[in-house]
Amino acid sequence: MAQAQGFTHGERYAPVPLSLLGPLLQEIKSISELKCTLRVLGLVHQRRSQRLWVTLAELLADPMLLNGLAGEPGGAQLAIPQGIAQAVERGTLLQLQQRPADPSYTMLLVNDEPGRQAAMRVRTENAIPQSEMLPQGESEQVRPSIFSIYEENIGPLTPLLAEELQEAERSYPWPWIQEAFKKAVSLNHRNWRYIARILERWNTEGKDHGEPWRHTKKSDPKEYLRRY
Repeated sequence: MAQAQGFTHGERYAPVPLSLLGPLLQEIKSISELKCTLRVLGLVHQRRSQRLWVTLAELLADPMLLNGLAGEPGGAQLAIPQGIAQAVERGTLLQLQQRPADPSYTMLLVNDEPGRQAAMRVRTENAIPQSEMLPQGESEQVRPSIFSIYEENIGPLTPLLAEELQEAERSYPWPWIQEAFKKAVSLNHRNWRYIARILERWNTEGKDHGEPWRHTKKSDPKEYLRRY
């Protein structure tokens, strides 16, 4: 076994329910269930700005799980469905089947409030919303979430701040959020309060209200700071 080099400076983190690190950690006996649960949590966090689920087909082709469960009895192709089934039975994951026996239409969601709401929408519409569909096989190259952008540019997340970021992600267009972060970083104002004020101002006055940012930056950067 190769020795890990430790976590590097600037390592990105994904939120994990505390119960999974406490009582559930004692109850879960299957390494397949544990690895599948953690992988679904990680993938959902990574792409939550686009969709809150992964398909069984994606997990069956996921290099992390294929390598991580290759040594299990029957290999990864048997261990992955078993691990998912155990997690669904335990209630940590939700499973929706749009087409029986078709892994591409077997959806896995985290059994938290956002996951339950997404599952309810799918059940109500009786179909996967087309706006939420991603190309088959796309698992890593997806748009970053507001959490990852914050961690990369500002610093570690706290639970309270995570709630504020989720609310912002629901309230503002994604291009606005990206641009607000870029503006704050370029002006060395690396804090969420400053970014939130930019978004609030755009929302109330219009994004292109008054003199465009590119003009204020060219003429007087300090004027832009005073506006926010």
